[in-house]
Amino acid sequence: MVIPFQIVMFPLLSWFRTVTVATGIRLLRTYQGIILSYVGFGAPLSIFMFHGFIKSIPLELEEAATIDGCHRHQIFFRIIFPILKPIQATVLVLNGIWIWNDYLLPLLVLGKGNDVMTVPLAVSNFAGAFVKQWDLILTAILMAMIPVIVFFLFAQKYIVKGMVAGAIK
Repeated sequence: MVIPFQIVMFPLLSWFRTVTVATGIRLLRTYQGIILSYVGFGAPLSIFMFHGFIKSIPLELEEAATIDGCHRHQIFFRIIFPILKPIQATVLVLNGIWIWNDYLLPLLVLGKGNDVMTVPLAVSNFAGAFVKQWDLILTAILMAMIPVIVFFLFAQKYIVKGMVAGAIK
């Protein structure tokens, strides 16, 4: 969470090559490798934010549900889980925008000129060494922005609540 990606990018690639040689599981140039990387790099911030939010939930809610006869699973799914909507939306937006806009990690793990690519890698295919097709680049960028904007519009009421809920009691 605090270590910049540029410090760990070469050890990560070396580890991916070692895993491929030792086990035969291909992590380079596959979606499995990029998904594993994003889960590993995104989990600390997500856990940190969920922890702060869950600490702000009063314990009396669980105690009252226990008195009313709820079991542990019922307490979680009927009381705690609905309360977690703001932080779920916030974590989803933060991780989603980070993953959607990331260029360096997919470039290193997936490579350029491959059938497996992310949106930023696909947009960069329209820019060559000597020629840039600006009409295609701008169209691709606009198409890439639409899903993020639509999701943000639907989730914006939860985002602010999730950002400040763990910080303010």
